[in-house]
Amino acid sequence: MSGPTRRTLIAILATLACLTGPHGVCLAAEREVSDSTASGPPTALRTEWTFDRDALEAVGIRRPSRLAYDSDGNLHVLDAETRRITKLDPRGRVLYEVGGYGSDETSLELPQDLVVDRDQSLLVLDRGRGAVVAFDRAGRFLGLKPFQASALEESRDAGARLLLDRFGKLWLLSARARDLVPLDDRLGRARVARYLVPEDSVLTPLAAAAGERGEVWIYDAARGGLRRFDASGRFRFGLVLDPLPKAVSISDLAVDRAGHLYAADAVGQRILVIGTDGSILLTRALGGDRVPWRPAALAIGPHGQIAVADPERAEIQVLEPVRGARP
Repeated sequence: MSGPTRRTLIAILATLACLTGPHGVCLAAEREVSDSTASGPPTALRTEWTFDRDALEAVGIRRPSRLAYDSDGNLHVLDAETRRITKLDPRGRVLYEVGGYGSDETSLELPQDLVVDRDQSLLVLDRGRGAVVAFDRAGRFLGLKPFQASALEESRDAGARLLLDRFGKLWLLSARARDLVPLDDRLGRARVARYLVPEDSVLTPLAAAAGERGEVWIYDAARGGLRRFDASGRFRFGLVLDPLPKAVSISDLAVDRAGHLYAADAVGQRILVIGTDGSILLTRALGGDRVPWRPAALAIGPHGQIAVADPERAEIQVLEPVRGARP
């Protein structure tokens, strides 16, 4: 791995065995999810297991707001209410908890986002401190690194997000700058020039995802649509999800290994699967008027599984892509 996450935050990472914490109870399915990411676009998303309110409360999670998988299929859940991150194994059992209220370096003031890097270390964007807080794969504290210069103020915005590209390089999505900001070793801007060109290509960026081919998808809330850029930041094409921008609200994005984009639409209460050419391949409803289910966070695991969370319902669902003939 290269980039700031390696040199500044993970330098003291030692080889550690994974620590197993107290186990919670969940409704996990017994069979493992098969890896079918290379066999074509999904035709359906089937529910594998559900972590409902009671199961989450049993492990101390009250408001799941952000999700991230590691390469072993463990799911990291950011709880906006308790300010903790809980790491769950593929069956939903607790492996460790980090963060929480406090005044020391390992606590979190306003955790906003999280990513897992190539060393399987957890990087947390704490906008209260304007810093990235790092923990190793066993949950041990690695360090706290403040953002520098203009990136510091941008990291404190409510819409700030972290993104790791295919090379393990760390970026900051800034609604204030209307840009995807590359970060250097000190967590400052890596260059003066903008990444997104032209400047008005994105008005209100609220979510972003990078694919393994270097492509970047960004949701522009002002236009109610998605915009795709190549690895150099050059605009390729846009996709309007609804003629009325207020009829859709994409809260999170993720790209699978085949390049398909998954978008969590909180207003539409659905998951959208979008092809590399911008075509909508699949719409998976999650709720409705009688039983609302508004996805606010989404993550794709190493075997293609999709975890999605609704903070208001305090529920997490894990979906498996079904490929082949459409039902």
